[in-house]
Amino acid sequence: MILICICKTKPSRTSFQVTQTTRENKTNENIIMANSSAITPITSISMAEESKPFGDEEMSADTPPPMPSRGKIEHAASLGNKDTKLINRSKCVVYLVLFLSAAIVSVSTFFFMEEEDARWYTDEFEERSEEVLKGVEASLLHSVESSGNMGGSWTLQTTNQEENHATHGANVTYTNFAVLGSALANSGIAQMMAVSPIVTAANQTQWEAYAVENQRWILSDLLLLTNAFGYNIGSLNPGEIPEHIYGYDGGEDTTAATAEIHLPIWQMYPTPQNASRSPIMFDLLSIDWFANLWNETIYTRSPVISTIQDLDFLVDYADYEREQQVSSPKFVLVEPIAGGYDEVTGGIVAAATTVVSWADYFSVVLEDQPSGIIVGIHHNCTKSNGLTYSFKKTKDSVVYLGENINLASFNVALTKSYNLFGEDAPGPSFLKDDSCGFILTVHATNEFIEQWQRDDSYFSALSVVGIFGFTALVFFTYDYYVQRRNRTVTNTAARSTAIVSSLFPKNVAAQMMEEAKQPSTANRGNRTSAMSDAVQQLVGTSSSTPQPNASALKASKKAAPIADLFEQTTIMFADIAGFTKWSSTHEPSHVFTLLETIFNAFDKIADKRRVFKVETVGDCYVAVCGLPDPCPDHAVVMARFAWECMRAMRKLKNKLEKKLGPDTRELDMRFGLHSGPVTGGVIRGERPRFQLFGDSMNKTSRIESSGQKGKVHISEEMANILKASGKEHWISKREDVVNLKGLGEVPTYWLGLQNERHSATGSVTSHTSTDSSEPSSDDELALIKNQINDWKNPSELTSWHSQFLAKLLVRVVQARQAKGSQIDANDEGLQIAEKSAVFGHANPSETIQFETTTSGDLDSEAASKLDKATMDQLKDFVQQISDAYNPHPFHNVQHASHVVTSLKKLLEWTQDSPLDPLTEFALVLSAFVHDVDHPGVSNEQLIAENDALAKIYKSSPAERNSLDVFWNIFCQESFLELRRTVYQTTDELEHFRQVMVQSILATDIVDKSLQQDRIQRWENSLKEGANAASDQRTTCMVEQLIQVCDIAHTMQHWGLYQKWNRKLYDEMSVAFENGRGRKNPREFWYKGEQAFYNDIVIPVATLLSQQKAFHKAGRGMLQNAEENLQEWRDSGKEVLSSL
Repeated sequence: MILICICKTKPSRTSFQVTQTTRENKTNENIIMANSSAITPITSISMAEESKPFGDEEMSADTPPPMPSRGKIEHAASLGNKDTKLINRSKCVVYLVLFLSAAIVSVSTFFFMEEEDARWYTDEFEERSEEVLKGVEASLLHSVESSGNMGGSWTLQTTNQEENHATHGANVTYTNFAVLGSALANSGIAQMMAVSPIVTAANQTQWEAYAVENQRWILSDLLLLTNAFGYNIGSLNPGEIPEHIYGYDGGEDTTAATAEIHLPIWQMYPTPQNASRSPIMFDLLSIDWFANLWNETIYTRSPVISTIQDLDFLVDYADYEREQQVSSPKFVLVEPIAGGYDEVTGGIVAAATTVVSWADYFSVVLEDQPSGIIVGIHHNCTKSNGLTYSFKKTKDSVVYLGENINLASFNVALTKSYNLFGEDAPGPSFLKDDSCGFILTVHATNEFIEQWQRDDSYFSALSVVGIFGFTALVFFTYDYYVQRRNRTVTNTAARSTAIVSSLFPKNVAAQMMEEAKQPSTANRGNRTSAMSDAVQQLVGTSSSTPQPNASALKASKKAAPIADLFEQTTIMFADIAGFTKWSSTHEPSHVFTLLETIFNAFDKIADKRRVFKVETVGDCYVAVCGLPDPCPDHAVVMARFAWECMRAMRKLKNKLEKKLGPDTRELDMRFGLHSGPVTGGVIRGERPRFQLFGDSMNKTSRIESSGQKGKVHISEEMANILKASGKEHWISKREDVVNLKGLGEVPTYWLGLQNERHSATGSVTSHTSTDSSEPSSDDELALIKNQINDWKNPSELTSWHSQFLAKLLVRVVQARQAKGSQIDANDEGLQIAEKSAVFGHANPSETIQFETTTSGDLDSEAASKLDKATMDQLKDFVQQISDAYNPHPFHNVQHASHVVTSLKKLLEWTQDSPLDPLTEFALVLSAFVHDVDHPGVSNEQLIAENDALAKIYKSSPAERNSLDVFWNIFCQESFLELRRTVYQTTDELEHFRQVMVQSILATDIVDKSLQQDRIQRWENSLKEGANAASDQRTTCMVEQLIQVCDIAHTMQHWGLYQKWNRKLYDEMSVAFENGRGRKNPREFWYKGEQAFYNDIVIPVATLLSQQKAFHKAGRGMLQNAEENLQEWRDSGKEVLSSL
């Protein structure tokens, strides 16, 4: 009843009026944020469903309520499912039986089908192995047959030449031997075929003379091959054959004059192109193993096959017949040729020798076989070398693998071995020697097996699983319909409990649940129905618009109000300053991303600090400490909570600016805190909600709205509590007196935990708080502080720039290591290149060659550091550059630092930098040194005065002078290690020089002709489209980046633009007063700034927005530039009058 009296007698203190006051200047924001439930995270515990402020009497029926967390729903559901545990356990047993049955049957089916699959590919392998065996045997028979045909042809030739009877058939030359040899070699798959007559010691001299005299057969055969067969032989000058028979003795070719019988090679195919290096006249009997082979031939008077031998020296002489082949195992087939009259040799006058390569055999035999087959050939003679030679069939060819390979490395699964020409195989008897024959081994790898696997096992097993699954589905469906009504009732009750728990404080929720349990004496069913209907309306389960439930409303009127007075509380209102302007230029998804991210972070801090979140209204976050549970140190807790929220906001907005745009960084929080009593309770109705009422809410709203961006504004009441708690050092009294609406002038205070202070813009200047859960990095704090103070502390300037350049230089080293670049061994050559390098007098390049490895390809977390010597030199170099800057108001080291920080942010805004590390380093270094030793007047003025710089440099004298000043400092002997870290080769030096020259000269943007050339080059590269060289576009990008950053203040917020605009105005005014200016800046400044924006700033920002990597950042800067231009048009004259 107390609550009702307050609402009737003191309407000015209702939450409606409080919120009206809070939002009186935020009409646009309320329009954008149609309802706050859309911006409240689903996991939020507190009530935040309506867009209307505290306790509005009317509520939109379309406004969805907040949803409770999943954990609360599951916990509430577990309370209602206790009676069904036994039933669920029984169902689990049935499910388990079905699952085990399906598993056993499917696994059994799988293994059965696997065995069938193995039989399938095993049978296929055996069939293929038999085909390989038959193919090899057929090839051997062809070779024997071809060798026999040659012997027969030679015998016939010997018989026809009766004059050779005296020499026992040795002096025989076969006409057109190339025709015979080509036909027989191709049919017998032979690499070489030769005829060797038997020459005795008695007729050796005579035969050698015969051979020299009749060697013209070589030229005749070469002509025949060229004219008739079309071989590209080239030079037809075969040279001379050796004059004497020579042999092989201990690795040296020697004259074989002392032997009694010789078997020299005479006619052969392929015909040698160079007779002097061919094996003609080579005595085959000088080779021990061949001599044994020949003795066996004489003894058996039948062909003989050798073991596998190295015969490359016999076949590698003819370049035109075949491509040079990889050395592979070969054997020799020796066929005796009859036709003589010598009783010692039994009528044998010569030998037909055929050299056969197993690689040729298997290329033919395995041609139609599938890939993945490996064959091995092994000679089982005791006199063989005992090696197995292996070949593999691939998709396109047959590959020789080598000797005694490790089959395990080839994933061999099946193996089959055969004796060539077994008992049942057709063929001559000499090929069927069991004690000394060839063994063929065929292997099947996994590659072969995969081609014949049917994979039916998986399908069959899945089919079994599907049958059992269908059976289980029938059971599940039946169980579902049986339990459907029970589940519906249980879930509704659980959801009702969870919703109440998430919307209200614990004690309020408990009281509401107790009311729901108590039956009404008049109609218990109506009371339950009313509660159920109210909950359904809350969760939105009704398909239509919720209608008032008469029973529920009647029951709620009879029940006692749920309300209480909390005397010791501290309330916080937190508003996002600048949100209205920001949200008007961003799409809805960006707006809600910002609010959800920030308010989620606030919720986490609230849970940690025992702070109760009341609601969010638009971009305003409302929280209270001291209810529902009392908290003696509520003011201290809320102060820490507000401070952590402010720090979280700053950290989050810096991260969000990459996704939402650079203007996000300009947002900040405005906090208002007040300590006092507050009434809290539940307003019943269609959608009950927890609300706070009273003067404290009204005053907190006024405190927040009269605060400042980036500050925590607190009331005198809260300040007194903090003083009493020993936290007086946290607060400082506000100098001006605040006039609060309805309260008059009241003293207020600023909150600053411990030694932490804030500027008017809300930027942190120091950090000593121990209460921060997520402290900012020292690097970021130093950057913010020094930007505020214009880098007035030289040591901090040197430190920050040194650290930033060091990070970039580390990435240069990493990229060099990743690429494996070689250091120039001749450092003297690099020193000469340094001395001859041209900077100030160089012209910009049309196109610079860039590395393909960009900074985005490197590990950003790599823990690399520069060595101490290089780091010390870098600090010294930065200090010398800083000292070389003149103390002009604008063209000074502070402005150079602003250019560097702007470039730093641009590079951070893109996820993957399109620039390589050396280019990034040179670009940032250019930003730092681009105005060093600037004269303080424009290039136009220098040329008009015929200044010394204008005499030295034909164009851009200020920028070219800065280039030379930089290079003279950088080339000091004391910076040798630093230079060798930046570049280690002459190519790297040249790239570094080109980027420095290109960047610094690009800062001369006032020269319209030069700037127009740059714009034209960029437009040309766009017209060329995808065919344009990437280096040309990247060159334009380098120029655009340095230009944008040089004038970045014109594309940032209005206050920053005004700051640097004033400095430039002061500098030009000083020059004019000293007689170094044609006009007083005041005469042209207003129109000149507009022209500068239209001609320079906006075109440069437009070009940057066309770069894919910097599109979002460029778009934001372009928008800021257009807004600043409009602001200058509106208020520029007023600003100018104050300068």
